Amino acid sequence: MYLKRFVQLFVIFFVSLVIFALILEMNFGNFWLRFALGLLVAYIFLTLPLVLLTIFKSNRKAKVVGTNASENELAYLLKDFPGYLALSVTDESLKSSTTIMSFIQAQKNENVLYMVSDKKASKIYDLKKNPLVSFTTWFDSLENGGRLSSNRVKSEVLEGEAAQKLIKEEPLILSLHENAENMSIIRLTIESVLYENFKGQMKVIEFEK
Repeated sequence: MYLKRFVQLFVIFFVSLVIFALILEMNFGNFWLRFALGLLVAYIFLTLPLVLLTIFKSNRKAKVVGTNASENELAYLLKDFPGYLALSVTDESLKSSTTIMSFIQAQKNENVLYMVSDKKASKIYDLKKNPLVSFTTWFDSLENGGRLSSNRVKSEVLEGEAAQKLIKEEPLILSLHENAENMSIIRLTIESVLYENFKGQMKVIEFEK
């Protein structure tokens, strides 16, 4: 847990204790009535700010993940999709597992996406052993049913000094996680991507190697 969130949680917890103590010392009803009321009010005050903080953080993240570029073909398609995709990784026994992850598109390289993960996550170990991955996005809408997918993607895991250097070049990575420089940053380099929709339209975008 990073310092900012720890301080937020401590302040909320401390204020909840103060509210509980104040109600307990009030002069109404009996002790158990004040105890139950104080417990209820303190619990509400403890949980409500946490819920609001989580919602606020999710909404803020949803506005910045995905793509912020507008001058390339892939970005033009990505802007209609949520900033999340299903990433499929293969382990040493060739078993595939899929994880839903948020991403951002690189500012300078159209075919590069970045993700952030805990260093101890099993997918990080698998990516280091088997860098070839695949992904698919959500549908853009029920009416259009557009989707992007690719099975020609190479991954690279950046940690430590390499991750810190990358964040200086791509500061929007911090929108994925504000502690990203101390985590594993996954760089996906796409060789080609397929766009298809419910209307039968299909388009393959090839990228230079």
